[in-house]
Amino acid sequence: MARTKKSRTMRGKLGKTGSKEQMKEQKKAHKSKEVSKFHSKKNKLRKEQAQKKLVRLGLAPDVEETAVAPRPRRFTFVPKQTEADIIPQEKTVEQSNELSVNDLMDAFTELD
Repeated sequence: MARTKKSRTMRGKLGKTGSKEQMKEQKKAHKSKEVSKFHSKKNKLRKEQAQKKLVRLGLAPDVEETAVAPRPRRFTFVPKQTEADIIPQEKTVEQSNELSVNDLMDAFTELD
């Protein structure tokens, strides 16, 4: 018996494993997978190296440094305001004409 040449076609590869549709599904799943930490780190390093090289050669565009806003503190002490500190707001004519939610609720509730 003569040996047959190994097939490099999809049909030859899929003869044992499954259908072409299954291969397509596997390919889609592989593409949609998130980038690993290693690869994202390497990409970041490559970009930094490219920027350094451009700066070294004098070809880098001038980057205006933006001031980074300080991160807000998670737990901060806020003193409570007393009634004397709060400035009473005078009602304007427009606000007095409109009914407030409390006024409407009082109108619909019946007291027996």
